[in-house]
Amino acid sequence: MSLLEVRDLSVTFRTDGSVIPAVSNISLSIAESQIFGLAGESGCGKSMTALSIMGLLPQNAKATGSIRFRDQDLLTLDSESIRKLRGREISMIFQEPMTSLNPVMTIGYQIAEVLTTHLNLSKTAAMEQAVELLRAVKIPSPEIRVREYPHQMSGGMRQRVMIAMAIACNPSLIIADEPTTALDVTIQAQILELIQRLRDERKMSILLITHDLGIIAENAARVGIMYAGRLMESASTGELFSNPRHPYTIGLLESIPQGRGVRLNPIPGTVPRMDELPAGCVYSDRCSYVLPECRIKEPELLMIGQDHLSRCIRAGEIRWNS
Repeated sequence: MSLLEVRDLSVTFRTDGSVIPAVSNISLSIAESQIFGLAGESGCGKSMTALSIMGLLPQNAKATGSIRFRDQDLLTLDSESIRKLRGREISMIFQEPMTSLNPVMTIGYQIAEVLTTHLNLSKTAAMEQAVELLRAVKIPSPEIRVREYPHQMSGGMRQRVMIAMAIACNPSLIIADEPTTALDVTIQAQILELIQRLRDERKMSILLITHDLGIIAENAARVGIMYAGRLMESASTGELFSNPRHPYTIGLLESIPQGRGVRLNPIPGTVPRMDELPAGCVYSDRCSYVLPECRIKEPELLMIGQDHLSRCIRAGEIRWNS
């Protein structure tokens, strides 16, 4: 059963009299207790999709389509209703905790504020619960740390605080937006192991957003690949990594370091600006499989196998030699 159903989500920005698309007709489904990975290069629309779900788009942005969470369309809710849902039922772990945490308030106060706001706990009870939450995310000496400020903690510790805040109300869905980007590999592994453990213990669903396909391979059950605001391919993680059927997915996989002395094979060119997309397929100017007809009409996202979707007219003939 699906916890979250996103259908035909599009996000546009109005700026200087023009309308610029940021996300175009995204559809995805996240099941109960599932980790869904959303991957792609920077600027492809991953975070904008997450902010749409959270109801945190800027004022000059407009979202259309539907985002159904437990049979409620989040795009139809007023600001007060979405505020009550945000933090209580849906939480987000942001990419850079130092810019998300208030530098002049203690860690304990910021965690307790979530509990007093959404669960109506007293300040004393909320602070006691904040200590337990820090203990749950493996922060040592939580009774002492709860009185510290963000600058007194390392990057890994601050990210654990963000996770503690995200799980404070035991939400059904957590959106983790690049939760390990600024951390060294050892701390990355610890944070990802922590997220997995909390998912198992608390039966939460997780939307895991990252540009690192290695993180997706090890943690997600299903994955969507985004490019230029579009979903280019979606499948179970095992199917996508063993049988990718879109040139962009193949390009991402071939860009992963294979070992010492093995030459990288990066995707040529760069992601185009959203107001300067090529005609037809948005990936056509970087694609090694391109045909003349690719530049005429943008392909639809079509089912090419059991629960395997690809936005490519050559998906049926593409085979990756890993």
